[in-house]
Amino acid sequence: MPENHKPSSTTKSKAETAVTDSDNIENDVDSVDDKDVADVDIEIDDIDDDELNDSEADESLKEDIGKKINQLRLAKGYSQRKLAKLSGLTNTSISSIERNKVSPAVNTLKAILTVLGSDLTTFFSDEWKEPKARVIVTPKDLLELNEPNSKVSLKQVYNCSRTRNLGFLIETYQPNSSTEEKIAHEGEEIGTVIEGKIIIRIEDSTYLLNQGDSYVIDTIQPHTFINPTDSVTRIVSAHTPTTY
Repeated sequence: MPENHKPSSTTKSKAETAVTDSDNIENDVDSVDDKDVADVDIEIDDIDDDELNDSEADESLKEDIGKKINQLRLAKGYSQRKLAKLSGLTNTSISSIERNKVSPAVNTLKAILTVLGSDLTTFFSDEWKEPKARVIVTPKDLLELNEPNSKVSLKQVYNCSRTRNLGFLIETYQPNSSTEEKIAHEGEEIGTVIEGKIIIRIEDSTYLLNQGDSYVIDTIQPHTFINPTDSVTRIVSAHTPTTY
């Protein structure tokens, strides 16, 4: 409170002081003219714009990291599990990075890029070229997600689009083969058996599908696909999210 507003204990009561202070506050408020208000608005607007621009730039960089890693991985023909294993990370970590749920530390990003045949300089270069999306995906363009010597082939239909929302697999199971034990990943999967038979084991439940049967599963539940026969089994499946 300004010094000239301090009451004298001998001349003013508390009630009189309160009234005087109230009048002075009202006068102070009235003295703020339109120019002062305009100046305050300009300063606030400038701060807000700067903060928004910084936030948008950070978010854009974060999105580029996830999308670029996803593109490099698919171009290499690696599944998320394979990339995780080779880079010393978990499948969940790779999935979260690709979907921009988390931003990787520099050492983590460097380890991932080394496995994918790239480096930090190239990754953040202005010369980075995004693959052009294809309309037609030929058999030679399919990406094999499993190891070359695996008895289970998982070929992904990948057209290099960064805006896709659906993954699609052409699966082939050699006689008496199976996927990894109890696979689990976020998302949903729908598929149809187009040849042979397949057993799907979801936690403690087992389901036998014949040719023409379809399935819909929540892939967060640990699951395994098994071909128990002496014949080849083929499946086509779609899954979300697009990462696998």
